[in-house]
Amino acid sequence: CIVLRCSMTDSETKTLKASKAPNNEAETRTEEEPQEAAPVATQKSLKEYFSWRPVPWWVCFFLGIFLLTKFQVVYNDSPCAVLGLQGPVTSSGLNKAFRELSKCTHPDRLRGRLKRSPSKEESRRGEIIFNRASAAKDELFKTQKNKKAMQCYQGEMEMAVLLLFQQVGQIFVSLGIEDYLGFFWELVWNLITFEAGFLNTLLCLLWLSFVYKILRQFGGYLWRMGILRVALGFVTTLVIGPFPTLFNFLALPLIRIYVFAQSLVAESRSEPDETAAAGAASQEEPETSAVPAVHPSTAAVKVATDKDVPRNLRQRKKKETDEAKEARNKALLNGDVQAANGAEDANAKPKPVPEGLWQVVCWGNKEPVKARQAAASAMQFDILLILTKPVIPLIMLVALGQVWNGLFSSLFIGHALRKWVPQMSYEAHHLLCALFGTLHTLLGVSASKLEDYANREGSKILHLAWAWSFKDVLSVMHMCQLGAAVTAMSALGNEPSYAASFASGIALRIAVGQDAFRGLGFVHSLADYFQGTLKDLGISLDAADEVVAYSGGGIGDCGGGPFRMLFGDETYASIAATVLKTWLLLLPVLSTAQWFQRTCQAGRLLGKRWKFTRFVQRLILFLLGVLQICLFASSELNASNGALINYWLAMLFGCAGESLMSTYDIRGPVRQIIFLLLFLFM
Repeated sequence: CIVLRCSMTDSETKTLKASKAPNNEAETRTEEEPQEAAPVATQKSLKEYFSWRPVPWWVCFFLGIFLLTKFQVVYNDSPCAVLGLQGPVTSSGLNKAFRELSKCTHPDRLRGRLKRSPSKEESRRGEIIFNRASAAKDELFKTQKNKKAMQCYQGEMEMAVLLLFQQVGQIFVSLGIEDYLGFFWELVWNLITFEAGFLNTLLCLLWLSFVYKILRQFGGYLWRMGILRVALGFVTTLVIGPFPTLFNFLALPLIRIYVFAQSLVAESRSEPDETAAAGAASQEEPETSAVPAVHPSTAAVKVATDKDVPRNLRQRKKKETDEAKEARNKALLNGDVQAANGAEDANAKPKPVPEGLWQVVCWGNKEPVKARQAAASAMQFDILLILTKPVIPLIMLVALGQVWNGLFSSLFIGHALRKWVPQMSYEAHHLLCALFGTLHTLLGVSASKLEDYANREGSKILHLAWAWSFKDVLSVMHMCQLGAAVTAMSALGNEPSYAASFASGIALRIAVGQDAFRGLGFVHSLADYFQGTLKDLGISLDAADEVVAYSGGGIGDCGGGPFRMLFGDETYASIAATVLKTWLLLLPVLSTAQWFQRTCQAGRLLGKRWKFTRFVQRLILFLLGVLQICLFASSELNASNGALINYWLAMLFGCAGESLMSTYDIRGPVRQIIFLLLFLFM
C-alpha cells in the first residue's frame, strides 16, 4: 500500500484552527503533489531465477580477484611470459626466444637496432629487460632439467584453489561440537580474566561486536531469502549467469560512450532553444510594459504559504547534527529507505537501482551535483580508510619513531578520519585516488616491515622496494566496489571511473620514469631533491628503475610478452594486443571526456563561490586523463614490461570491472563484509 503524507505549514494550521473548516487548499496540493513513496521490498519469484540475468556482484568481485591474481602470476611474472614462449617448451625453443629478445635489449646490439648511439636511459632500460630475460631463461633451464618438453601452465592456480577449499572443508568436518565449545570457552575465559591486558581486551571486545553486527545482518539477509531460493539461485547462477555477465563486461564500455554522446547532443540542442526563448521573452517585454497595469482587488488573493516566499527570503536551514548526518550516511550505504524517510533532502534518500542494463547506464538525477556530494559524504570514510592504510605506518614511523599496535592504531586512525578530516567534494575524492595511485607503489610498505625496522639497532635505513603482491590485486577490486557503491547512492549511472583516476596516478608515476622526462634538467633536480629528502629521513627507494622499465621505441619490443606466450604467431599476437589496447582505452577516454565537459561547465560559472576550486580540480583530472591516454596509446603490450606497467594494465581492467559492478546494487550487509575483508587483508 502507498501512504501519502501531507505536512501543513504554520499559516495553514492557524487558518484551520480559526475557521474550523476543511482545508481544501491543502487537500488539492496533496492530490497534485504526492510525496515519493518508499518502494516495497518484495521477494523474487521462482521464475526470475531462470531468467537471462548475470551472476551476483559479489561473485564478480571474487572472480575478479582470482583472474587478476592469475593474470599477474601466469601471464606477467612467469618465465614463459617474459620470454614469450608458448608451451611445450624445449631447449631449442628456449634458446631461440632468448636470442630473439636479446637483439633489442643487449647493450652491444642496441646501436644496430636503433641505428644510432643509445642514450644513457635507453641503455639502462635495455639492460633491465635483458637481465629479466636472463633470469627467466635460467629458471626455465633449472625447471626443465632432463625433460624433453615442459608445459608453461597446467592449471596450477585452479588446482590450488580447489585444494584450499578441500582442506578448509576437511578442517570443519574433523572438528566436533566439543572443539567448537572449547574454542568458545577459551575466548570467553581470556576476555574475562584479561590475559591479554586490559586495553587489548577492550579493543578485542569492540572488534568482536563490530564483526558480530555485520554477520548478524548477513545472516538475516540469507534467512529472508530462504533455503530453497539460495540453493536455486546458486544453481542457476552457475548455469545461466556467466553468459550475460561476459556480454555486459565486454559491451558496457561501448554502451557508456554512446549514452554520453547522446547526452552531449541533447545538451547542444537545448542551448539554442533556451537562447531563442530568452530572446523572444526580451522582445515581448517592451510591448507588455506599454500596457497600463490594472490592479484587481486583493480580496480574492490567497494567503501566501511558505512555498510562495521568494528565494532571497527563504528561511535559513538548520545545521545538520552529527547524529542526523551519521544516520543519513548509514541509510545511503545500506540502501535503507525506511531509515531515510525523515530526510529533508531528496538526494539523501536511497533510490532503488533500475532493472536492465540500458536503464542503469541512462539512470539520472535531477540535481546531480547534490547527489554526488551526498554520496561523497557517505563514502569518504571508506575511501580514506583503505587508501591511507599502506601509507600511514610509514608516516607514523617518520613522525613518532615507532609503529603502534595494529588494532589500536586502526581504531584511533578510524576515529581521526571520521571526525577530524573535513568533508571533501566528489572531485577531491577522485584526486585522492590519483594521488594514492602515485604513492601506492612509491611509499607503501607493510606494518610488519616497519616494526622490524623500528626494533633494529644501530644505523638504520628503511629500504622501500615495491613488488607486485596480493594487496595490489585487492586495491584494484577496491576501486571497483567504490565506484559501484557511489553509483548506487548518487543515482547516476554513467559517471567517471574511480579506477581510471587511480590509474592516471600510476600513469603519472610511469611518465616520470620515461626517457623523455628523465632527460629534462628540472626533472633530475626534482628527483635528486626528493631522494635527498627521503635519505635525510632514513628512507631509501630501491629498484625504482626496474619497476618502471617498459618496452617500446625499439627497446624490448622484438620478443617476449604474454601475447606471444598465448598465441605464438607474431601476427596473431600483434592483432590481439592491438584489440585489447583499443578496448582498454575506451573507459579512460570516456572519463577524460566527462572531466573535460565538467571543466567547461565549471569554467562558465567562474566568479561564484567555490566554483574556482571545482574548476581547478576538474582541470587537473582532465589533464591526468590526457596524460594517461597518450602514454597508454604509445605503450607496447606485445612485449615484456616492468611490474608497474603490469599493475597499471590491471587497474585499467579494473575500469571495466567497475563499469560492470556499477550495474548492480551492492549496498547492504554483503558489501560491509567485503569491505571488512579488504581492510583486513590490505
